[in-house]
Amino acid sequence: MIDIHTHILPNVDDGSKDLETSILMIEREIEQGVTDIVLTPHVQSTVTKANTAKRIRQFELLKEEVSKRGLNINLHLGAEIMYHSHIETDYRKYQFGKNKYVLIEFSTKAETPIEEICFDVMAMGYQVIVAHIERYNYLKIEDIINIKRTRALIQTNASAILNIDKLANKKTVKKLIKENLIDIIATDTHNMEKRPPNLLEARKVLKKHYDEASLDLLFHRIDL
Repeated sequence: MIDIHTHILPNVDDGSKDLETSILMIEREIEQGVTDIVLTPHVQSTVTKANTAKRIRQFELLKEEVSKRGLNINLHLGAEIMYHSHIETDYRKYQFGKNKYVLIEFSTKAETPIEEICFDVMAMGYQVIVAHIERYNYLKIEDIINIKRTRALIQTNASAILNIDKLANKKTVKKLIKENLIDIIATDTHNMEKRPPNLLEARKVLKKHYDEASLDLLFHRIDL
């Protein structure tokens, strides 16, 4: 499996607080059958603690420690970009994978024209992934369908599938599954206590809703 939304990179946002915590989180990912992790620290957010240079340094430090400990995992550096209409974002700094993926989150409170934004960013040549779409309560299912029509990918948190994400709209999650609107499941893991890696648990829950080929796509869709 591939986890494309994580806050495992240490001391750069409200995720992992130190290197040792990051290693514990990575070990848990490996135990669950994850082969690739995209590290997506918050950027343009109130919880951002590091600039690009520091994120890259922390990434190299983490890769070195993973190699030293002989952990069998592939790490990739991306970002979770908080969209702001007044900020001109240089998406090149945050893209990852072969298809120039950019993971974008939006306000959960202020109604935002997500479909229009996705269309514009896709037109720039990036493959948009909409982070945890189940948290945007102002979206109707029809809105999500329109977002998918821009060819943006829809990501849902494993914790929402497990019904333990307090920010997720439970009705939306059920409809996303029923209407087959989810493209990617990821953990959005932040720590080992309240928000640990949990892809395998979500996969087990989803087995009753998807055939094996469709299930595999939810956890392997990204081309890194």
